[in-house]
Parts: sequence; C-alpha cells; structure tokens
Amino acid sequence: MKLSLFIASRYVFSKKKKTFINFLSYFSIASISIGTASMIIVLSVFNGLENTLISVYKDFDPSIKIEHKKNKYFNNTIKEKITSVNGVKYVSGVLENKVLFQNAENEAVAYLKGVDNDYLKKNKIKSNLVEGDFEINKGKLNNAVFGRGLKYSLGIKTNSDFQNINVYALSDSKKLNPNITRQKIYKKEQLKPTGIFAIEKSFDNSYAFAKLDFTQRLFDKEMKVSSYEVEVKNGFNPEKIKIEIQNVIGDEFNVLGFSEQRESLFKILRTEKLIVYIVFSIILLLSSLNIFFLLSMMGIEKSKDIKTLLSFGVGLNQIKKIFIFQGILIGLAGIVFGAFLGIGASLIQEYFGIVKINMTSSILESYPIQLNFIDIFFTIAIVVLVSITASLIPSNLIKSNDFMEVKKINS
Repeated sequence: MKLSLFIASRYVFSKKKKTFINFLSYFSIASISIGTASMIIVLSVFNGLENTLISVYKDFDPSIKIEHKKNKYFNNTIKEKITSVNGVKYVSGVLENKVLFQNAENEAVAYLKGVDNDYLKKNKIKSNLVEGDFEINKGKLNNAVFGRGLKYSLGIKTNSDFQNINVYALSDSKKLNPNITRQKIYKKEQLKPTGIFAIEKSFDNSYAFAKLDFTQRLFDKEMKVSSYEVEVKNGFNPEKIKIEIQNVIGDEFNVLGFSEQRESLFKILRTEKLIVYIVFSIILLLSSLNIFFLLSMMGIEKSKDIKTLLSFGVGLNQIKKIFIFQGILIGLAGIVFGAFLGIGASLIQEYFGIVKINMTSSILESYPIQLNFIDIFFTIAIVVLVSITASLIPSNLIKSNDFMEVKKINS
C-alpha cells in the first residue's frame, strides 16, 4: 500500500515533467475545489436564510400553540391545566379571525388578534414596536396595536386623540337564505390605535392586536378562544413540555411545536436544501469525469511503467491501488482547497456582509450566512465518494492482456 501511495503521489504532484497529464491533474483539482467551495457557500447561505426566518417567526409565533382538532373556537376552560405543567412560563388565551378595517376611505382586510393579560407579559411584540405603546388595556377605550403595513394602508396616526378605526366582523352564525338582505350580517366596533409594530412584511400587513374580551364581543364568542399560546421557561425542552401538555389536556387538542406551526415553510426549506445537495452532487459527479479521463489516459501513458512494475513482481492489485490512490489524492487536494475557499468566503460574508441584497423591502442589508459543520462533513464525504467511484473504472484497465503476458513470462 505504501508503494502504491508513493507512486500515486508522484504521478499527481510531480514537477519534473509538465505534460498534458499534469495539466489535467491540476484542472481536476481546480474543478473539484470550485464545486466543493460552491456547495459549502450555497448551503451556508441556506442555513443563514433559514435561521433568519426562524428568528423572524420566533418574534411572532409562540413556543407551543394549542388548537382544538374539530372546532375553530372552544371554551376557555383548560388554561389552569396547561399552567400546571412544570416548565410552562406563560399561557395566553387568543381569539383570532379576519376583519375589515376602515379609516375614512381607506380599507384593509386583516387578522384581529385578541389577547389576554398573560400575553402582555411577553415582550415579543413590545420589542418590535416602532411607534407608540402596547397599551391595549389602557383606559376604558378599545385600544389596538397595528402592523406597520396596516398603518400605511389605513393612514393611521398613533399621536391623534380623535382617530378611531372602524372594525367590521362577519357573523358566522348567520345562514344564507332569501331573507339575508334584511339581516345584519356584520358587527361594527371602533378601535383606537396606540402603537405600531414592525416584524416582517407578511405580519405587518396582516395583523392587529386588541383585548381578548373585545374580540369575544366582536365575534360573538363570549368565554371562547381560538387557541392557546404557551411560552416555555428557559432551560426546559419545548418538545418534552409539548408531550406533557398533550397528556394533561387530552387528545381532542392539537399541541403544536414551533416548527409544526409553520410546517409548510419548514418543508419547503428542507426540500430546497435537499435539492441543493442533489444538484451539487451531480455537478461534483460531472467534475469527477476529469479524474476518469485523467486516469484512463494515465493508464495508456504509463503502460511501460506498469510493465516494469509487473516484471519486478508487483501485483496487479497494488497497481490498481495506484490509480485509486491517485483519484483519492486529487479529491483530497480538491477538498482542502475547496473547503479553504468555501469556509473563508462564508466567514468573510458572515462578519463583513460584502454581498448586499439591494432590495428596499428586505429586512436584511446583506445575505445571511452560517456555517454548519454537518454540511461540511457531508460535502467532504460526497467528494471522497465521487473521487473513489471515478477511480475504480480506470483501475480495471490494468486487466489488459499485454500486462498479463508480462506477468506470465516472469512467473
């Protein structure tokens, strides 16, 4: 094995002769290096985007969300059971549904989310306020906090003492019939804006917050909620808490962890990352064709050397290993240079943000990036596997009759 490895390294890194074979060796190393570096960088960008999305949704979504399996609304009676689970920090009853907001001639359809006092203990929305205060319980008025997108579409002014936003909610208890035109199919209330939050465009354009009892009156759902939002104490595993809550409240409720609340989004992210693995594996496989052609040409060019080795009693298996080691050495050289380039470029982008997004609506100035050593490990494993595979077929050329005749004469 040492002899095979020594000869393979001489073939790859020899400086005595500058031939087309040497050029092809360096070209193979360069192509694998570029493929490896590109795969590391692209996967790191995906990791950065995923972590950015998670951080954005964590500013809005709870650690655990509880919904009824059959009914959209249910009685607000199990809050104490949930609170009794060790590790639960806050439990907030929530009533959420679509409404029509109107301010003079401006209108917008969005979700009105009614929250109780326990929700106010969380700082998620409070920490994202850009105007006013999260004072939905202030005074006797029906106050609300709006997303920044709703502010612009409705023309909201938080510093006005006289501006009230009309809220229209359809009554789901009314049934369609010929006399529907004689019935009042909606309920109207007014809300005073006290604050504006900004998290991300999809939330800012679609949500406003008000008191739970106000939304219960508006939707005719007294003493009902549409979900519970649970925050877990630091140091506790949300997945374990989720299982314990399920055991306490029974099977008629869905207890959703953070990723399950946005299941379709996380499925898309995982699918896209899998596609990246597949596409770049194909690119690396195509790059390995250089190794295949290199070793095939090497087998022809070094036929005299092979005959000489056979005449000295070197076995065919050892000669095969020369070609296999040659392919592995090219792959390893590509991995070293590619990993250096990929990790280096990722770190530069992570700390200095050289590549900008250049979109006015973006929440980030530059592309987010985060290195994941599991991705680097799988990238290296793919390159090694591809290099070995590309080396096996040319190594079988050593079974030609000319080489076998040399071995028979010496035996």
